[in-house]
Amino acid sequence: MKILAHVCCAPDAVYFLKRLREDFPQAEITAFFYDPNIHPYEEYKLRLVETKRVCQSLNIDLVEGEYDVENWLRAVKGLEDEPERGERCKVCFDQRLSRSIEFARKIGATHYTTTLLMSPKKDIKALSEVGSKLAGDIEFLALDYRKGGGSQEMVKLSKSMEIYHQDYCGCIYGLFKQKGENSMWDLVSFSGRRPGSKEERLFIKEVRLFAESLGIRCREWEFSFLNWKLLRASLRLKDTLIPSLVVPFSRSVKGLLKADVEDVIGDTLIYNKGGIKVMLMDELRDSPLEEINPVADPTFIVSKEYRDLLLSDRISVELQAELSWDNSTVLLMGEDEKLLGIPADTLQDGRGYRFEKVCELIKEGKSIALLGAYSLGKPSLRFLRERLTRDIQVLDYPS
Repeated sequence: MKILAHVCCAPDAVYFLKRLREDFPQAEITAFFYDPNIHPYEEYKLRLVETKRVCQSLNIDLVEGEYDVENWLRAVKGLEDEPERGERCKVCFDQRLSRSIEFARKIGATHYTTTLLMSPKKDIKALSEVGSKLAGDIEFLALDYRKGGGSQEMVKLSKSMEIYHQDYCGCIYGLFKQKGENSMWDLVSFSGRRPGSKEERLFIKEVRLFAESLGIRCREWEFSFLNWKLLRASLRLKDTLIPSLVVPFSRSVKGLLKADVEDVIGDTLIYNKGGIKVMLMDELRDSPLEEINPVADPTFIVSKEYRDLLLSDRISVELQAELSWDNSTVLLMGEDEKLLGIPADTLQDGRGYRFEKVCELIKEGKSIALLGAYSLGKPSLRFLRERLTRDIQVLDYPS
């Protein structure tokens, strides 16, 4: 007996695949992650890496299908406004299960099923009808593992494995309906791994997957912090764009603001409108905040080579940023009393630790604390020191 299990996400898979293995102990099970409905791509990758963790823990082979999002969008065209469990979902089931059947035949599977049957947001009857209709010469296993406390066990297992739990179903239309105006933060892609971003969380989860593949015990904590997100910023002098960075927690500027130098204090230029400041540095380089400064004037960092130019004429400034309460995580790997702290995020200038470098340190036997959102006042370090008495030596951001 050979079973192909289509997998939609780690929370739905963790209990479903465990039960599948228990109920069919002699079967050869292959998991197939085929989910072009998941948007954006960063969310897709995050759900994939967590599914890899689940399959790794159960010793089940996982195959990733293609991310053919354009075909998915064409398939559901005209059904954008359908509610959850409506006609769009049925078309989505049909497309994903049709592709799963193709793959099942390719590997010689005798049976197939889907972890979508575990999802509380999905209609088991509709899924069973689609799955059976498409089956042909391969038997569809319409397994209801929700009943008999299965849903509660799924939640318990997800928590024990510290699995990322998405807060919307997956597709862009479900995202809009389920999260409203807050959906913009799922669709904005930040450069690098900014604090609290999907890119940062994906990095932490990928490191965890690697550590667990080596048999290293991991512990992950989520914490809340005050986040500052830079959406847009520019500093110009006439038609010249001045290379610049923005000091975190600078407030937004309304529209395009033009201002003249009012005062010069050392290497700081103070302008006559909007509280704008320009800090002149030897080189254009970001640095982590030691603590959050309650003074939130719009402040730019510029190289000293532009000093004379900036003093020669008025500047035009754009700055749009958002403050929000967000979540990030701390990942502990190893049992030593001394921990090596590594920032998980990247600075505005792109500096941060590469995945390969962190893996090298793990393979050297170092006990590591991977610190999310570290650059914005070190909230992860503060959180960790409240929880642990272990010594933590934090590495500086790489040059």
